Amino acid sequence: MAKPKKLDRITGLIVIHPFVVTFILLTSYPALYRAPSPLWYLILVSVVLSVLFWLLQRRIPENALLYAIFITDIVLVGAIIHYTGGIEGMFPLLYTILIIASAIYLYRRGAYIMSLSAVVFFFGLVLLESRGVESYTMSMVMYRFYILALLFLLTGILSGALSERYQIRVEEATRLRLTTEDIIKNLPSGVITVDGAGDILYTNMPDSRLRATVHLHVAKFLKNRDTSNSVELRFANRFYILSVARIFNGKAGLAILQDMTDVKKLEERSRIANQTRLLAELGGSLAHEIRNPLSSIRGSLEVIRDAKRRKSVMPFIDMALNETKRLNEIVTDFLNFAQFTPKNKNRIRISEVMNEALIDSMLRANQHTVNLRRKDDDFFILADLNKLKAGLTNILNNAYEVSDEKGTVEIKSYRNAKEGCVEIHDNGCGISKKDLKKIFEPFFTTKKGGTGLGLAIAKNIIEAHGGKIEVKSKVGAGTTFKIKLPLA
Repeated sequence: MAKPKKLDRITGLIVIHPFVVTFILLTSYPALYRAPSPLWYLILVSVVLSVLFWLLQRRIPENALLYAIFITDIVLVGAIIHYTGGIEGMFPLLYTILIIASAIYLYRRGAYIMSLSAVVFFFGLVLLESRGVESYTMSMVMYRFYILALLFLLTGILSGALSERYQIRVEEATRLRLTTEDIIKNLPSGVITVDGAGDILYTNMPDSRLRATVHLHVAKFLKNRDTSNSVELRFANRFYILSVARIFNGKAGLAILQDMTDVKKLEERSRIANQTRLLAELGGSLAHEIRNPLSSIRGSLEVIRDAKRRKSVMPFIDMALNETKRLNEIVTDFLNFAQFTPKNKNRIRISEVMNEALIDSMLRANQHTVNLRRKDDDFFILADLNKLKAGLTNILNNAYEVSDEKGTVEIKSYRNAKEGCVEIHDNGCGISKKDLKKIFEPFFTTKKGGTGLGLAIAKNIIEAHGGKIEVKSKVGAGTTFKIKLPLA
């Protein structure tokens, strides 16, 4: 695309020549009819040269054509000077214009060559004009030549230096523009910039409903500082993340749209694969855990069947009932673990969830003291009340069980940036570093008679709500569970 643009500039230079020459020659006399014949010959020569250069435009190299144009212009300007008053007139200054024009088209080298050529040709013109003219003294002629020659050379040096700087800046700007446009156009992300009036300055996104939505959000973001700078968008079963920022001191907005569909699918496949693996592990562990209580039940029932006295039968009946109860707890915990995905999410207060969890776990608290302390205001979350309550209840139950009879379980809820936090601290014996890495694994427990599924269920429920659970513990000083949930 660059080559045709240069050819257009050269074509313009060729076409404008006859008009410039005609204007200079005809305006040098008061009336058209008084112009001498040589001037009309010069106009005709300029027209013929323009036609010739136009025919040669695509047949010879570009630089060669430009040098030919400017060299013939030097000769043509000399003829104009000779027939319009000689070296005493004002037309020798046309050489400075010619040198500047050559600097624009041929840069520094062209300006130097044209300035030297102008000096040489003007010197010959001076000698021609002064020959046989008694009114010209040699000192006057040489003085005028030195002044104009110096002007031509200085014009060539200055215009050449300026054109060189211009050439460098143009090349840098072109290279930067091409590089930047190539990068932006080939980005997998959509980019859009919007000015303060809401008009699009640049975008690599095709015109579509999605682009209109992004455009509207950026314009709204510029007008209202409370507008979120990061939002999730769904279009045609695709999932996008839109990030917006202010640029140019807040006078414009920049938005980047990222397609996260593949990432979401990968996360979902990874979650399903991980869940399948966990369920497979749970199946084997569950079969092992169920087998022991069933063996006890079977043995107890066999003894009952063979017993002859009622008094000797009662302990075995109690054992069978206890093992059946334990078996039921294992199956219930397993089902809770396998079906932790929240189905009915609603915008609820964290205080509602905590109150429900405290009520469910109060029966295990016995004489433990529970202190509820909150920082800042109550916050909202998007959650399944029953599922999240079950997860928090399991953590509270664990805190009660490890605390001594007069221990304290502390609960704190507060905001932190864009998430809400709940901390549950107990003053129990703490957890060793070795066991701390395993507490969320299914069926891992240090308690006698425990199923080891409580904390695993809590972790899965919290993560299914987009949250995280962290644990810090020190042996002899207690344990703190920190739950982070996104604000609604």
